[in-house]
Amino acid sequence: MAITPAEIDNLCFSPSKKGYDTDEVDAFLERCSSEVDAMLQKIADLKGRLTASEQQLAAAQAQIAQLQSQQPAEAAAPVTAPTGLTASETQISKVLIVAQQSADKIVAEARDNAEKIRNDADQKAREVIRQALAEKQSELDEMDRLKESREQFRDQYKALLQHFMDDADNAFSGQLSTSLPTGSAAAAQAAVSAPAAAPAFDADATQLAQPSQLPMSGVDVDDLD
Repeated sequence: MAITPAEIDNLCFSPSKKGYDTDEVDAFLERCSSEVDAMLQKIADLKGRLTASEQQLAAAQAQIAQLQSQQPAEAAAPVTAPTGLTASETQISKVLIVAQQSADKIVAEARDNAEKIRNDADQKAREVIRQALAEKQSELDEMDRLKESREQFRDQYKALLQHFMDDADNAFSGQLSTSLPTGSAAAAQAAVSAPAAAPAFDADATQLAQPSQLPMSGVDVDDLD
């Protein structure tokens, strides 16, 4: 399938992160399009020259046929000078040889040039397409690599968060089990840790409990027995 300059100009690639620079790719495609267009113009020019050469060859062949058709008439006419017939035949032979050689040379050169230019154009077009496809494949590979890296990072991030959550749960559960005892142990712990209530103050009892404050005058120690 032939590649035209318009197809190269209109060729678009999907953008991706960390891919090739789009301006450089567009500039390269534009340059390739110009070169392919120039090659196609050369091919068209050579085809025109080939057509002109074929027309010249046809004209030469027509002239040869005309000269050959005149030979029987000249042979039938009365010969006035034998040297004239020899000169005519020699001239016709020279014209035939020169015309045939020129035509063959022009046609061969035109065909060789056209074939060479066509091969060069095809080779360059294939190279342009190969490079474009390689760049596109490279961008697709880069996109796949980025997707894979994103998935790996997300999995690692989720695993890290789960690890932190598990550590936090374990640490919090351990603190609760050591600081908050359950059942009777908790009640006993609460009773021990609670401060004791202060006894009620009785002024009369205080006075009775302190004999040093009783009046001792007029009392004999022996009477206490």
